[in-house]
Amino acid sequence: MQTKIIASVLAILTVSNYTYADTCPEPSSIYKTKSGFEAKDKSGHIWKGEDPGQPVDVKTLVFEDAAYITEDETENGPVKVSQLSCRYQNLALFLDNVVNWKAAAPANWDESNRCYSKPH
Repeated sequence: MQTKIIASVLAILTVSNYTYADTCPEPSSIYKTKSGFEAKDKSGHIWKGEDPGQPVDVKTLVFEDAAYITEDETENGPVKVSQLSCRYQNLALFLDNVVNWKAAAPANWDESNRCYSKPH
């Protein structure tokens, strides 16, 4: 799947008309479900991720990067979305239907407006 990445998730978000400071869920909060993985963030939002098709040890997951996604690719072509994505090695979790997203300063941004846990 190709995506256009607009900005980092380490930010202030407005979701359902509530503004809050939000970060990716802690790796320790990630758990296996029947269809993949889930985690609850500090604001109580449920993040979901598909099974990556390879073993995932949730006890050793480490945050790698985050992004705000506004466009995704389907079999019928590009579609508009509003998601935050958090990557933990081979696992990605998503928070859907994010509205009025704005990046908070300061943040570690690169030219593609993506936030990483380590300098690139």
